[in-house]
Amino acid sequence: MTYIVTTCLRPTEATIERAEAHAAKYGARFIPRRKHSIDTLKQRHQTGVLVFDKRRVEYTPLDGDEPFFFHPSSSVFRVKQLARGGNDPLVDAAAIKPGDRVLDCTLGLGSDSIVLSHAVGPTGRAVGLESEFVTAMLVKEGLTVWEEKHDAVNEAMRRLEVVWTDALTYLKSCPDDSFDVVYFDPMFEKTISESVHLNPLRSLANTNPLSLELMTEARRVAARRIVLKAHFESETFETFGFTRIVRKTSKFHYGIIDVET
Repeated sequence: MTYIVTTCLRPTEATIERAEAHAAKYGARFIPRRKHSIDTLKQRHQTGVLVFDKRRVEYTPLDGDEPFFFHPSSSVFRVKQLARGGNDPLVDAAAIKPGDRVLDCTLGLGSDSIVLSHAVGPTGRAVGLESEFVTAMLVKEGLTVWEEKHDAVNEAMRRLEVVWTDALTYLKSCPDDSFDVVYFDPMFEKTISESVHLNPLRSLANTNPLSLELMTEARRVAARRIVLKAHFESETFETFGFTRIVRKTSKFHYGIIDVET
């Protein structure tokens, strides 16, 4: 993917170093900001712009005005609730325990992955897969610099591993039973059309549905359970044999497949 890298208008030396390091690692061109507007940079270089700031990284596509940036979003209050001894529907559906190995095959903005990272704790492992480069890089960079007032949220973000790849390729590379739980949230089936805050993701979305091959690999890799989150109208639950967990007050249900032998 072609894009340029720059910084905020008043970057620190550390911010400049991070931006330059990213550009060098991924073969992008670093352009000093020099008080230019993002629109000016887009038009001058005819490409999208990745902007490094002290607390976040944001991307503005060439054909759009709305920047896309990482934010922990709902994971903040969900982690706080868990830290207080409360429950979370995803953690409950996945039956997560401290020390578990969890693979989120549909990272997106990372909210669910952050919650899973907190739930497995420092002795566990949480990996999030994202096939779209910009989304993966924004979340990966954002997890390292975003600061919340709650330590548990920050710790969960720092532990989360982000991998830029598609789920099928990654699953095929995994040994049998290498994760306790494998999770799917094909969010763009319904979620993106109903959630305003996901608007910037529309042009970056991978809308590939689940497939038989993908589910076959997930069954091989998952040592204990496969979990699906989908709209209550989705036929994916029945298509792939998930036991549906009905949530009467939510448009989104969870489904589980226990694969323990």
